[in-house]
Amino acid sequence: MKFSAFAMLGFALSLLSGCASQPKQPDWIAGDSARYNSAQYLLGRGQAATQEEAKDRARADLAKIFQVAVSASSEDLQRAKTDASGAAQYEQQVSRHISTRTDQIIRGIQIAELWQDPATQNHHALAVLPRLQTAASLRQQIAQLDEATASHIDQSRNNSDLFLKIAAASLALASQQERETLQKSLQVVDITGRATESQWNSANLKSDRDELLKRVRIASQVAAGSTTGLDAVVSGALAQAGFMIETGQNPDFVLQARLELADLGFLEGWYWQRGVMEITLSETATGRVRGTRRWTVKSNAPDRESAAKRALSQADAVLKQELRDAIIDMANSR
Repeated sequence: MKFSAFAMLGFALSLLSGCASQPKQPDWIAGDSARYNSAQYLLGRGQAATQEEAKDRARADLAKIFQVAVSASSEDLQRAKTDASGAAQYEQQVSRHISTRTDQIIRGIQIAELWQDPATQNHHALAVLPRLQTAASLRQQIAQLDEATASHIDQSRNNSDLFLKIAAASLALASQQERETLQKSLQVVDITGRATESQWNSANLKSDRDELLKRVRIASQVAAGSTTGLDAVVSGALAQAGFMIETGQNPDFVLQARLELADLGFLEGWYWQRGVMEITLSETATGRVRGTRRWTVKSNAPDRESAAKRALSQADAVLKQELRDAIIDMANSR
């Protein structure tokens, strides 16, 4: 059978049309991007059944770079918390600040390109972050933290009030711990790997702060009617916070603690205990109450005795994590 000239022409055109309708796969799907080269941009790629999910995965892929820096700093803070010289009670505050600064970086991530595979119908997304602008922003934040550190150190050295000295020293330490995380991020963003040297060392700043804490003499008391074992919990938390526990007659401050648990009975297969833990800081010389802090404690267990023990353990965890900050805040209140 012979094809007419018109039929053959139509067949050829249909082949050309079919080829032209197949979109070309972008270079960034399987390799580097010519438009967004790695010397100028950090890249993240995402693939999913929907376009929005592909975008989210691309952003997450890029954000992992900075989350690694945050994780490394969190490990550093945890080591500082558990070392022999006492817990670093500012680690929660520092971690929040670090997360906030990391979120600011991540918000700068943009979706630069999208592509859908015609064969699989999967969506692909390319996320980009400019190195130059991000590095400039990080250096600016590092400079601000260095200025804050210098100011806090100056305040700590020149203040005659011991607790104000401690508060300022703690802020200086927190500023440098934040700086260290930004420094890790900067080394990722700056392709040369250049670091901005700090004139301070976090370990030295922590040592200076802890030496100040040891100069504060605090006696602990437990209010009558409190849960058995609270005295050991309070003494342990004070020691871990780094304060000098005064057992003699001349403490600078008295910290009174109270924890009264209420038995809520058997509910939904568990025995429940609930109460309020309260601490009050008083100045020995004047009898003045400098402040009070309260935390709600609630626990459950298969039996009443275990529920009470868990409530006391919860009180122990709260005090070990928050007591130092609470005492400093109360002592600084005027």
